[in-house]
Amino acid sequence: MKEFLLTTMLPILVQSIKAALLALIAYAGNEAVLFIRTKKEKVNQEIKSSGHEQDIKAAWEVWNMVEEKFRISDNVDKFVNSKADMFENLLMQKCPWLNKQDIEGLRFAIAGEFNKGKAAVLSSDDAAKQLQAENEKLQIEITNLNSKLNQVQNVVVQSR
Repeated sequence: MKEFLLTTMLPILVQSIKAALLALIAYAGNEAVLFIRTKKEKVNQEIKSSGHEQDIKAAWEVWNMVEEKFRISDNVDKFVNSKADMFENLLMQKCPWLNKQDIEGLRFAIAGEFNKGKAAVLSSDDAAKQLQAENEKLQIEITNLNSKLNQVQNVVVQSR
């Protein structure tokens, strides 16, 4: 009877244990692959963010160098383009892996931070144009108000 149980049950038991071990190994392997993928993604994101931080830091350094060079300039219009070009060239030297689009994005981001809270500077021509447009609007409003005042006066005179 022992031999019968061993010869019939043992192969079934061994097959069952093999199947269970294979399923366990497959599950553990899938979980390990998933863990490695998520870890890889996290490391890649950290590398990207640290690289971006380095780019921003380098861009700020270049921005400050350019600002210092052009700080004393009286003629803003003349130097705006050369200032942007100088920023682009210096940042390209410092971070050669950046492309023009990246540099432009960094320049706009830093300019926004740098100019936050500062009033916009208008050239005298722009200021004159704005004043002239405001003056024309006010003249139209005066004409409309005078017209309405005349209408009200006419109604008051007619009602007497």
